[in-house]
Amino acid sequence: MTTAKGKTMTKFAWQLRSQLHLLTGFIAGFVCAFVLLLHIYDVRNGINCSTTTAISSSSSISSFIGSSAASMSLAQFKNELQWKVPPARVLCMVLTCPEYVERYAQHVYATWGRRCTKLVFVSSEDYEPLGVVQVVDADGGSYHDLWNKTREGFRHVWQEYGEEYDWFLKADDDTYVIIENLHHMLSAYDANMPLYFGYQMRRYNVSYMSGGASYVLSREALRRFMKQAYGFDQICPEARKMGIEDFYMGICLQNVGVHLIDSTRAVADDDKPKFFPLDVESFLYKSNESIPTWLQEMSVSEIDTGLNCCSNYSIAFHYTKPERMYLYEFLLYHLRVFGQKWSAEQLPRRWTFSEMVEMYPLENNSEILDLRQMSEKPDNF
Repeated sequence: MTTAKGKTMTKFAWQLRSQLHLLTGFIAGFVCAFVLLLHIYDVRNGINCSTTTAISSSSSISSFIGSSAASMSLAQFKNELQWKVPPARVLCMVLTCPEYVERYAQHVYATWGRRCTKLVFVSSEDYEPLGVVQVVDADGGSYHDLWNKTREGFRHVWQEYGEEYDWFLKADDDTYVIIENLHHMLSAYDANMPLYFGYQMRRYNVSYMSGGASYVLSREALRRFMKQAYGFDQICPEARKMGIEDFYMGICLQNVGVHLIDSTRAVADDDKPKFFPLDVESFLYKSNESIPTWLQEMSVSEIDTGLNCCSNYSIAFHYTKPERMYLYEFLLYHLRVFGQKWSAEQLPRRWTFSEMVEMYPLENNSEILDLRQMSEKPDNF
């Protein structure tokens, strides 16, 4: 016979076990949630974009985790979550002129320009169908006015859009740009750092990025150009005929503390160039005869030819005719190779400011003391 005391003890033990089960479940749930948050925090710390938007929607995270996390490794999970973050905002400023609007600019508009966050054409005349903006006088749109057009183009872009975008690409209307690969390279950097990317060249002991190959300024680099260089002709040339656009831009930016980053060094474990002053076939042909002497003499990095010439994440090619632009569009975005599969890709590791300064120190350009003394067209240009 069970006594009243025994019944009380049994009831107490049952209640204690229930409470222990509840406490154990709560602790287990807390630990799992904490570990998951650590994983997400770790992923987000390595994520692209100075203006990265936090993944604040719990529903988007839970739906992603529910469908995928259980069947993938942590590395795969991190990589997949990275791509849930919006890419950086890139404004593409393309230089053109009235006689090239229909010959070239409209084909940029129809191909790679569509993938820019914002596409702006600058010229010596407005052209409403493509949104071309006049930034120089009607008689100032020739090749000899490239510096003025670039200078005034960046002024227009800064005044109209400066705070809305992270990166500012300058390209010519005969350049083809692979925007996705540009995002890949830029994902390792913060647009609040003073940075300037491209194909690095050197003349008169001064480094600069090839204008034809296109180059990219961070938001902070453009801010410094407009606030500290533009209008200060001792450190940044004023508007002038025969101004050497890319050479002058390199001088102006370095004089206000902007760091030059050659594309061959911009991404870890990838030492191939990503911006090209010539069309791609000039590099693919296995012979240095296809590379002009001037480029060999002025290139900072060694030029390679053949199938190993170029980065798998190449970004820009110059001297691209319209028919070639459409060929690239087809090969890159429409053609499929049956059975060919690529392994999962990961974004490059994000660099801190101190690491960036150590990797890409500012050059000493003390030889150029006063740009007002420089002739309009330096020798050998």
